[in-house]
Amino acid sequence: MRRLTELGIPFSFQFLSYNETRHASDGYKNVVNAQLRKGYRDDQSDKADILIGYVNSLGQNRWFYLPLLTTFNGLKIQP
Repeated sequence: MRRLTELGIPFSFQFLSYNETRHASDGYKNVVNAQLRKGYRDDQSDKADILIGYVNSLGQNRWFYLPLLTTFNGLKIQP
């Protein structure tokens, strides 16, 4: 993802949503034409290493938890 973002190449992925505050999921989310963006630093969040920031195809800043990533460019992620 980082390399594709560096090259300006958009990618797609799917992840299982999770809201830690509500302890609930809205199911699987499909993202197309995404690019990574800067995330939190270690001193800003204890989840800085697993909370990934991205920009979706509408230009909206979003987040997902890396352990909940299920596919990348159509390839299934193995746990």
